[in-house]
Amino acid sequence: MNNAMTDLEIMTTQRDIIQNCDEEILKILEKRVEAAHLIGEVKKRNNKPIYVPEVEKAKIEKLSAACKYPGLVETIWPIIMCYTRSVE
Repeated sequence: MNNAMTDLEIMTTQRDIIQNCDEEILKILEKRVEAAHLIGEVKKRNNKPIYVPEVEKAKIEKLSAACKYPGLVETIWPIIMCYTRSVE
């Protein structure tokens, strides 16, 4: 009897992993948005700007350097940061 996983089993297993990752990512993004909202309240009370391009640029550079997939951070993080700014 062959113990190797079939292609269908491999795909099903990997799709389950992706679904779990998606759920974790969503929870983490929600935590990020909640934190950004509180930061925005503090910035408003102190008349600080919501958008600080140098901070966002530095964050993207740092994350990009740590990421093993070229272009991933540069593609996704600007969208995440744009949404985050909208709730600040």
